[in-house]
Amino acid sequence: MPRVRVPLDKSKATKRLVLFVLLLILFTLMAVKPSLLTRSSENGFLKVIGYIGTFILIFPAALNAQKVFTKKAGLIIDDEGISDNSMNVSFAKIAWKDISEIRPLQISGDPFIALFLKQPERFIANEPSPIKRKMLELNYASLKTPINIAAGRLNADYNKLLDAILNEFEKSR
Repeated sequence: MPRVRVPLDKSKATKRLVLFVLLLILFTLMAVKPSLLTRSSENGFLKVIGYIGTFILIFPAALNAQKVFTKKAGLIIDDEGISDNSMNVSFAKIAWKDISEIRPLQISGDPFIALFLKQPERFIANEPSPIKRKMLELNYASLKTPINIAAGRLNADYNKLLDAILNEFEKSR
C-alpha cells in the first residue's frame, strides 16, 4: 500500500488556540493590571491568580500553535506501520508486527483508535523522552495500551480511518 497521509484537523486546533490566547490575555491582564478587572484596591490575590493562569496556559497555547502551523501529517499509514502525530506529542513509528489488536474507543465522547501492542512495556521503556515515557505509562495504566490515536483531531471520517488502519493491519499479518 502506498503511504497514506491523514492531515490534522486544523480548525479544531485553531479554535483551541484562539481560546488559549484569549485566556492568556485575560490572565496576563489580571497579573499586570488587575485594576482593569476589579474596583477593589486589594489586588494581590488577583495578581497571583493571573500569574498562575498565565504560567499554566502558556504551554497548551504553544502546543496548539505548533499544531496549527505544522506541515506534518497527523497520521501516516504505510506497509511498515503507523506514525501518530495527532496528539501534542508524537511517538516513534509503530510496526504492524508489534501490534496485537486494534479497537475503536470512546473517551469522554471523543473517538480514539486503540493500538494494543504485543510488548507494551518494551515500547514504553524504549521511549527516550521522560515526559513522553510518563504519558505512555499513564495511558497504559488506565487503558491497557500506551498508544491511542485521537481520531477527532484528524481531518478524516472516523469509520473510513478505522477501516483503512484495520485493512492495512490485516494485510501485514
